[in-house]
Amino acid sequence: MEVFDRFAQQLARQGERLAPEERTVTAAGDDAELAASSRTVIVPADWSANAAQSLADLLDTPRPLRTRPRPGVKVIGSLTPHIADDETRIAESGLESVTTRLAGSLAWSAARQGAFETPDMAEIFARELAASLTGRHVMPDANLIAEGGVDWAYGDTPESPEAPELPLQIRAAARTAPGQLRRVAETALRSSILEVGARVTRERLEAIGEACRRCSGEPDDCFDPRSNAALARAMRRALKDGIPEEAVERALSLARQGTGDDALGALIPDPLPQRKARLYVPPALCEAIAKDEAWSFDQDGGSVRARDFRTGIARTVWSFGTPSLAFHESPDAAGPTLFVNLPAYIGVDGSFDADLLFDAIRYWAAALALSAPKGAASAGTISLTGLGAALTACGLAYDSDEGRTAAAAIARLATLALRDAAAGTGASAPGLGPDIPLDTLPAGFEAVAARLEDAATPFLPKAALARPGVVLACGPVDSAVAGLMDADSDGAAPVLGATTTTGDVFGGGRTLRRCVRQGLEALDQPAARIEQAEDHAAGRGTLAGAPALSLEALAERGLPEDVLERLEDSIAEGASIRHALNRWTLGDRVCRELGLSSDVIEAEGASLCRALGFSEADIAAADRHAQGTGELHDSPALPAGVRSVFAPVSPHGIMRMAHAVEQQIGGACAIALELEGDATIDDVSALIDTGAELGLRQLDIRRTASGLFDLLPAIDFDKGDYAADAAPQIQERIVERTVERVVEKPAARRKLPDRRKGYIQKATVGGHKVYLHTGEFDDGELGEIFIDMHKEGAAFRSLMNNFAIAISIGLQYGVPLEEYVDAFVYTRFEPAGPVEGNDSIQQATSILDYLFRELGVSYLGREDLAEVSPDRADPGGLGKGVQQEKLAREDAAKFISRGFSRGQVPDNILMFANAPRKAASGRGDGSGEAGHYELEDHTVTRAGSRDITAYSGDPCPECGHFTVAGGDGEPRNCDACGWTGPAID
Repeated sequence: MEVFDRFAQQLARQGERLAPEERTVTAAGDDAELAASSRTVIVPADWSANAAQSLADLLDTPRPLRTRPRPGVKVIGSLTPHIADDETRIAESGLESVTTRLAGSLAWSAARQGAFETPDMAEIFARELAASLTGRHVMPDANLIAEGGVDWAYGDTPESPEAPELPLQIRAAARTAPGQLRRVAETALRSSILEVGARVTRERLEAIGEACRRCSGEPDDCFDPRSNAALARAMRRALKDGIPEEAVERALSLARQGTGDDALGALIPDPLPQRKARLYVPPALCEAIAKDEAWSFDQDGGSVRARDFRTGIARTVWSFGTPSLAFHESPDAAGPTLFVNLPAYIGVDGSFDADLLFDAIRYWAAALALSAPKGAASAGTISLTGLGAALTACGLAYDSDEGRTAAAAIARLATLALRDAAAGTGASAPGLGPDIPLDTLPAGFEAVAARLEDAATPFLPKAALARPGVVLACGPVDSAVAGLMDADSDGAAPVLGATTTTGDVFGGGRTLRRCVRQGLEALDQPAARIEQAEDHAAGRGTLAGAPALSLEALAERGLPEDVLERLEDSIAEGASIRHALNRWTLGDRVCRELGLSSDVIEAEGASLCRALGFSEADIAAADRHAQGTGELHDSPALPAGVRSVFAPVSPHGIMRMAHAVEQQIGGACAIALELEGDATIDDVSALIDTGAELGLRQLDIRRTASGLFDLLPAIDFDKGDYAADAAPQIQERIVERTVERVVEKPAARRKLPDRRKGYIQKATVGGHKVYLHTGEFDDGELGEIFIDMHKEGAAFRSLMNNFAIAISIGLQYGVPLEEYVDAFVYTRFEPAGPVEGNDSIQQATSILDYLFRELGVSYLGREDLAEVSPDRADPGGLGKGVQQEKLAREDAAKFISRGFSRGQVPDNILMFANAPRKAASGRGDGSGEAGHYELEDHTVTRAGSRDITAYSGDPCPECGHFTVAGGDGEPRNCDACGWTGPAID
């Protein structure tokens, strides 16, 4: 096998950029906890902190510290298998350890099979593989990084990766296809339906037992719904929600026996595994759809109108984002996967390095083929990724003929390299697609055209075809290694947005993506124009010089210097001027000095821009000046032809690009189309028709947002079938002034109650699930938080958990929540992006930004931190009762989570004392007549309140409360709603 040293030469040329340096990262201990100390990892200098941490998370298995050559094995040059010399083990030091063992083991295995003429060629081969990994031209999958070559380097037995579950194959022509599609939809719904049903069942049955335990009356009365009003309400609510009568009776009987239902604790089921499904749509169905003909299923399965069948498929995809669609057969990816990072092959002058890509795929394809076990279906998969970023770096528009031609040429070059490796190893090879007119290739692809022109198309293997071949595909990077890439795009997808975040956890801004800057330079844009374009996309981070709403304009209106400094700090942290300019930033005193009335401060305090005389156009212009637009396609500093390179790409444009690539590779070009929440079933049907016309091999479609989020601000959840609250009467009263003397003493820790209330908020920030748990003191103040991350690395999850513990200790020692909120809101680091599952926050610049904005909205009433007004958000279905049902707010506040209810304490709850005392009978004759119970607090909201024993025990026919008094010849009336009825003899 012919081997060159192009990667080693490039590594030497980029020595300063790729020079190894130590980085401090968090050290992961056991899966559930964080080690007390950090560790260092050695990575190239141009790697980001996130990439270094991702590598450290993969290298968490201790390996032998000292090794010795393995006796009795063949030594090929300097390539020698080793075994452990003693029992001492330590985590690997960094990337060099990975590249040495992985490249060395593959080169040694290939040399043993006679792939090289001399041992020196084997050593060069190993160096080339290692250099391609160091420069991130190629990135192995997570299992290869963690376990690849450990048997050769250390004598350890590698852990076998779990075999990926193959998707459920559905063929549109099969008789079972309609039923399988229905089961796909049912499976997607079943998990959420079971969870909701189980949760409601458990809550309703537990409420029955709680109503019995909290009763302090006679034992028999406590378990009789005719005497225990709370029990009657709990039973009525359970039956209304569909709880079986047998379950209600069992809960009541267990409560009578003083025990609970042990089965309730495990009632909520584990999430059902979501198996992927793939629907193969044959060309015959596509033709029937085009001609509006009937579609017949196999084995006398009947027939349906083809377009109706297509609409049913579209409905399932629109609703659940599944199944994946395939309009052409392709081999499934199997074995180890290597991701070829296409932007790494773009030179500083914007040209594509064809020789480097050819060598990379040839080397790694040969290494996979020669190391594959006998009888394997495939030696592995080589997946092209970063196609959108590569085209952008070359200055090519993604959705253009030039862009598609360039992408097809890259895919064809990769296929030729794969065929060259297969010819030398005796492995099977893919066929070639249609020829590409080389004279249409854009500038910068001259080397690609020369390679394609010189390549010999006949496949002439030098050995018997006895080895499994390598599948060439194009798709997104696995989530486990995505952090290592520092990529601007994934798979065949276009670049989303012109900017990316920069900085650390406690600050930072935005800057142009690397591929965008390279693209502007490739388009011969001068440095001054690039700087202007960056200001337009990433913003200037200040209001200085902004049109209309600027620092100068605010100073003229009388804002003090310290207020302007605080405002600038908020703007620099990424806050919108609409939210940064609020009563908390200015202070009420400054607001009054600016001439704002108390009513205006109270009503518009969350955003004072309009109150200070600025229009919506002024606010939008200031935001664009300070925070940028995030895009370049509307930058006035760039010519129209340059702006078109960075224009947003439609789903149809992505599909056309996938078709161009799939014509030149043997595998699938996996694309996932993300539609907005207002997309319709007809829109999905149109995309299915386009995919069928192009013959795509893998198409995923899903909606990224729900239209409900757009409607939430317009819904007033407080309105309903409730009477309007009567205006409270203002009475003059004389109060005494108390003079207090402040006594300073050391801060003491305030203990939380053992049985505490709070709430759990589930949300997704930038695709990462976050669970926020809160615990409250008896007065409703926040006392603790817990942060759980879903499917994150052990280090990050444990770091967040310990961070939450530190915050909780501070809260219990009296640190105001306002201090934490002001310190952490608008911090910038990944993950960040859209927020799903929270009714008040829709975008977040980081996990910490989301968490403390949520706490500020829920516990501090900081409406300036919410995109949706909290008073219009759903606080859990709690509504307003009539005036007669109200008790004092502080009574209910002891039992209701103020954070969960967004401060809206329900007014239709009457709390009886836990241990009411018996009133004296007033009889001294010792007759033993039972006295009645008296409430501890007789403060009620309507005059003429009566004793609790005066109630008849019958439910009110109007409101359902057991507060009906009268009978025995007297008119009946309800103390809760005011209903009156005839007397009953």
